[in-house]
Amino acid sequence: MKIGILTFHEASNFGALLQSYALQQALLKLGAEPQFVNIRRKAQGQAPVVSPFAKRIQDMKEKRDSLFRAFQEKYLKQSPLFEINDDIDSAFDAFIAGSDQVWNLSIPEVDARYFLPFAKPEKRFSYAASFGSSSVPESSREWISKQLSLFKEITVREENGKALVNDLTGKDAKVCVDPVFLLDRDQWKAIADADKEVSEQPYLLLFLLQYDPAFVQMAQQAAKDKNLALKVVTAGFMPQLGFDAWTNTSVNRWVSLISNAEHVYSDSFHAMAFSLMFGRKLNRKPLGGDLAKRNGRTEELLALMGLETDPSKTIQADGDLVMEKLSQRRASSFDYLKGIVNNAN
Repeated sequence: MKIGILTFHEASNFGALLQSYALQQALLKLGAEPQFVNIRRKAQGQAPVVSPFAKRIQDMKEKRDSLFRAFQEKYLKQSPLFEINDDIDSAFDAFIAGSDQVWNLSIPEVDARYFLPFAKPEKRFSYAASFGSSSVPESSREWISKQLSLFKEITVREENGKALVNDLTGKDAKVCVDPVFLLDRDQWKAIADADKEVSEQPYLLLFLLQYDPAFVQMAQQAAKDKNLALKVVTAGFMPQLGFDAWTNTSVNRWVSLISNAEHVYSDSFHAMAFSLMFGRKLNRKPLGGDLAKRNGRTEELLALMGLETDPSKTIQADGDLVMEKLSQRRASSFDYLKGIVNNAN
């Protein structure tokens, strides 16, 4: 049975690619033949390069993007390229939208494809999909409600997503774990071990989605106090932290850096997830500004595992206990995926 997955599998984003890989591996374990569905996007005009500095940023971005493409090509099973008007439905036995924020309309990459309009209703499923918020734009509410009403079954990643689906459609959605928790530590260790640049010296890791000088200073001071090297990785270009922090980390190395760190400082949900699985000490910073609405998923996960939710305090988790706390929800999540596979037979 062939299952088409619609998620951010082409993104230059560590969490997006790793959750994509995890869902793929879970479906393979259940006997399915998953593929990430490639649909051509509308051509985007490229901004002209207006200065040597802008050209350098563009070159560095290409260097960074190439690291993510290498992971996609090696680890992700992808479909041929479809046009949006092609008969995509007949190429697959079922479709899954998610995981990740595939229903967050404030993200520029999100469009109708993530609501599976090309698929027959009986083939439409979601897995741990997220709205990235507890509400949807009023202008899109009627359209989203109609699209979700056509799904055979819906699962979401957060409790507020469950409430939102019920409000929009009257359907009772199930909450499933983020796909990264479907794999065990040995499977993630294999991804980390593919990194050939493992540091032999103890270090502290700082991974940032948003630049925050106070949080950076906190990590720098902690590294100094503990006499540890400080390794820095950023999700976007942060001039204060330099090009290397943005461009020099592959997906495998990112997992390796977390798995071997003495202590992790981050504002990232997936950095937190991997830190917990690997039993790393963690200091987290809530996201600010427009991204603050995403903090709920982090606090919800910590509460589920009985861990510290106060961001001013260090989290010291036992990796085995983390997986044990999630065991019931992991089992329920696998059962749901098994139902999709059986439905597709």
